[in-house]
Amino acid sequence: EKGIGQGDWVKLSSNRGYVVCKAYVTKRIKPLLVDGKPTHVIGLPIHWGFTGLARKGFGANTLTPCVGDANSETPEFKAFLVNVEKAPGPAMV
Repeated sequence: EKGIGQGDWVKLSSNRGYVVCKAYVTKRIKPLLVDGKPTHVIGLPIHWGFTGLARKGFGANTLTPCVGDANSETPEFKAFLVNVEKAPGPAMV
């Protein structure tokens, strides 16, 4: 829908911040229907591997909200809304 292809650079943003990463497009995860509209699921690793292989500043926690469930006191780190858009590359900071 947004013209994002395999290996394209994308910018994922939330109210808290943004990350720039490469897209891995798959048909294995189907969109959810929310109020009759397709809502796509995005996965993002919480870490990038060994020191030296990762670019500093682009961790998944940049996007996560600082709120939790009032009853269970569990933070909402695993499911939250983001916007996805094509990016020119990792230099976009």
